[in-house]
Amino acid sequence: MLELVTWAKRFIATPSVSRMGNEAIAEQAIELLEELGIPARSETVVVDGVQHRAVIADIGPADRDDGLLMITHLDTVPPGDAKAWTATGGDPYSPTEEGNRLYGLGSADAKVDFVCKAHALASIDRDRLQRPIRLVGTFAEEIGLVGARWLVDQGLAEGFRYALVGEPSELQAIHAHKGYAVFEARVGAEAVCGAHSGYCQEQLFAGHSAHSSTPHLGCNAIEAALERLTLPDVTGFVSISGGGAVNKVPDHCELVACLADASAPSLRASSSEPPPPMMRAAKPLLEFHRGWRDLLEQLSELKNIGFDPNISVGSLGRVETCEGGVSFYFDLRPIPGVDPLEAVRPLEELAEVRCIRSNPALATSLNSKLVRAVACAQEQLGIGRNLGTKATCTEAGLLSANGLEAVVVGAGPSVGNVHRPNEYTRISELAQARDLYRLTIEALCSGGELRCS
Repeated sequence: MLELVTWAKRFIATPSVSRMGNEAIAEQAIELLEELGIPARSETVVVDGVQHRAVIADIGPADRDDGLLMITHLDTVPPGDAKAWTATGGDPYSPTEEGNRLYGLGSADAKVDFVCKAHALASIDRDRLQRPIRLVGTFAEEIGLVGARWLVDQGLAEGFRYALVGEPSELQAIHAHKGYAVFEARVGAEAVCGAHSGYCQEQLFAGHSAHSSTPHLGCNAIEAALERLTLPDVTGFVSISGGGAVNKVPDHCELVACLADASAPSLRASSSEPPPPMMRAAKPLLEFHRGWRDLLEQLSELKNIGFDPNISVGSLGRVETCEGGVSFYFDLRPIPGVDPLEAVRPLEELAEVRCIRSNPALATSLNSKLVRAVACAQEQLGIGRNLGTKATCTEAGLLSANGLEAVVVGAGPSVGNVHRPNEYTRISELAQARDLYRLTIEALCSGGELRCS
């Protein structure tokens, strides 16, 4: 257990934000596998000028076509404001133990899971393996399942029947999850010639971050800024910018608004300089915002009690002023049966809308051999059969769409924990995850029988 936690801390201490590349964490993963006596290699992939590495380890016979893939992404979302990481002394890369919790970025989502999978592989009798196992540490999952897409495109998922995908689930076996789609909506808002009679003021709006799969747990700063534009003292705006990773509810937004009356109340005035000679009309932004609210209301009419939240959800994740207008970046997480491309059609009357990426949902049968194997492993560990669904989208949906039976499982809580400061995992669940993987491997790949109720 001590070695497991030690390596977990090393992984947390190694930054691996998606858009910065994962060279350092890949080196850590290779070193871990070598220490455990597991042969490994890495493949270098350059995406948008950024160098990434996929870490791959193969064991077991290579002449079978019904093997097991074990997948964990090694990248993380950006940490956000370091000061908000109070549990780690203001440093998101400083792993900190407190009771049964291990804090730090990536502790739950999800790179520490790679440590659990590697230790599970090291604990099995490789001479008994009858089917191949491939462990993969992927890259850039948080910005479009890039590593998993590369894996499929390279044919590296071929010959495998099952996939265990690591994401925090408190060791619940996730057999279904929502889809995911990211869009850009460009709203035209040309500058109005001539100076206005009021003044301009920079206003900062603070929100509360949360994972975009549960937007109700956060407070969206972009929407707060848009609400400010509805007040009667606003005559227009100069710029608006806020948010970051689209899959996070934004906790900050900056608005430079044009006001008619210098005595109007505000959050904070950063400058008393004269207003710029140009401003933009707020009306197009307000119409788009109303259309966005109408879209969410329409999506909420169709429910699926198998999910929490039980509706399709969406979040405005980033906004930036651009030439000729404003670009909004948002995501949708549709329940099965909802087509995100069709859902956004009404917005096309208010903006130029393009789909940046769309990821499939997951729906693995409860009767599948993989689901039953994981459930049996849960029972053998004494944690009880626990199957469920997930509101987020994962690499499992992509693998499922390519013909594999897939299940998502991992240590630590997800809802209200990941994609926000003070992310943590439960230390006791790390060892349980390792043992769950070992038992599942033995049932699927070592000729074991599924013996459970």
